[in-house]
Amino acid sequence: MKNKFAVVTGSSTGIGQAIALELAKQGAFIVLVGRNEDKLLKTKNLIAQNGGQAEIFLSDFTKLDSLNALITLVKQRTEQVDILVNVAGIWHGKDEVYADKDFASFSQQVILDTYAVGLTAPTLLAHAFMPLMLKKEGGRGGSKIINISGTFENGAKGWLPYYVSKRAIEDLTIGLSEELKDKNIQVNAISPSDTATEAYAKYFPQYMDEAIDPAEIAKQVALLCSNDSTVTGKVFVMKKDKAPYEGYHS
Repeated sequence: MKNKFAVVTGSSTGIGQAIALELAKQGAFIVLVGRNEDKLLKTKNLIAQNGGQAEIFLSDFTKLDSLNALITLVKQRTEQVDILVNVAGIWHGKDEVYADKDFASFSQQVILDTYAVGLTAPTLLAHAFMPLMLKKEGGRGGSKIINISGTFENGAKGWLPYYVSKRAIEDLTIGLSEELKDKNIQVNAISPSDTATEAYAKYFPQYMDEAIDPAEIAKQVALLCSNDSTVTGKVFVMKKDKAPYEGYHS
């Protein structure tokens, strides 16, 4: 991935941070996107310690103006986006997990913010960067879009807005892959089950032994982003101690 330009959203912690570290380790330049500058700086420092390069771009996807400002900055920074990884999502607030809640108890703002971050932002980022991902004469081809979904073995009850946003991003993956199948842009999704992130440890410490290491998800992303990969339009389910397998709305 040397000299590849990658945009990774939600890269301040957890899955996004692991993906940013893995892609940087393999030579890509990483645009780190998130809302928390201090945490993004930590990710950037970790990348630098491993000999990689990254730049921080602050953005709040619940605000369209902030999202559009990010798009403008990236376009000013580069003429070619090789990799877009959409990780950012909302399943908890600062001190509350949005699980085991009756749908009627969600505020309108949480519902709208969950959809904005989990579906609208990935859609608009793909829309904005698509022209920068097309193969140009003498340029770098085989661009990749990776969307992070999630498995829901127990269904939608208790966290319906998050469930809907993740089911929808799988549909976005399939639709985009069909749209771009003749343009040398591969679009795939990874649907991990419970993952051992800082937030998961905070809200579900009792299940940490059953959770996937974010580094495993990062390795699968790197595989799909490699020059050798021509896979597109697939959703890969990941569970602890199991090889990734194809699934859809699992």
